[in-house]
Formats: sequence, structure tokens, C-alpha cells
Amino acid sequence: MARNRQGKKSQQRQKNPIWDLISEIKNVDSLKEVFKPEDYALPDGWAHKTAQSLSKDAMNSNQLRKIFTQLKTIEDKIDRSKSSEITNEQMNEILLIMPQIAYANGRRLISWPFYNLMKECITPKKIKDKEDYKSFVSFYTAVIAYSKMGR
Repeated sequence: MARNRQGKKSQQRQKNPIWDLISEIKNVDSLKEVFKPEDYALPDGWAHKTAQSLSKDAMNSNQLRKIFTQLKTIEDKIDRSKSSEITNEQMNEILLIMPQIAYANGRRLISWPFYNLMKECITPKKIKDKEDYKSFVSFYTAVIAYSKMGR
């Protein structure tokens, strides 16, 4: 029975494009290398595929919006800063989004693939400067837009 569950998980990973995106993110040094508009913004790009996957997982759109609001609030603070670097305080705010995502995952309001995608993105290893963060927020914005199309 345990072997059958492992087989099902493996099949789900193969079918879900979010796992492909996570793999891409793992192979780069920063998010701006993956989140280029030509790769995510167009139909059938990463954002569209992610949104389609989330709608199949019946993910709660309120959770997407809640995270989005926090990301945009932090982006506004980062934009007001004159430095091209992200301060420790700003990075802490970014990192503190993960416990909320984990909580939503624990309550089954967001899917495991989405949780793992956010876990891979929201880390100092991938968000190294303003450009990385803005690339991530732009990608997330596109996911929100495409998720509305599919509902």
C-alpha cells in the first residue's frame, strides 16, 4: 500500500507543471533568471500553467489574494528605498510570509505543489536584490490574473 501511494505521488508530480517550474528555479542562482516576462506572462507560460494547476487543485482564491496583498505591500516599501539591495528588515518581512503559507497549507487552503513553489522562491538564496523580488511579484501577479480567467 505504501508503494502504491508513492507511485501516485510520483504520477501527480509528473502531471503538475508546478514541479517543472520548481525544478527550473532550483537550477538558477536567482529568481530574475527564471521569471522573465517572455517565459511566464504569455498564454501557456509559467504563470498560466501554474494558475491552471491551482484551479485543478481547487485552491482557495482568497489565499492567493491574501499572499498577493502582503507581497505588494512589501514591494511598495522596497520601491521607496533608494538602495538596489533589500534590507535585512525587508528580507525578514518577505521570509515571514512563509509561516503563513505553511499555516494555509496545513489547513488545506493551498496545495502542496503551491506551498513547495513558494518555499523554493521565498528564500534569501533566490531573492538577492530588488530585481529578484520584483520579478517574483510580477510572476505572482500574472498567476493571479490567469487564475481569474479560469474560474
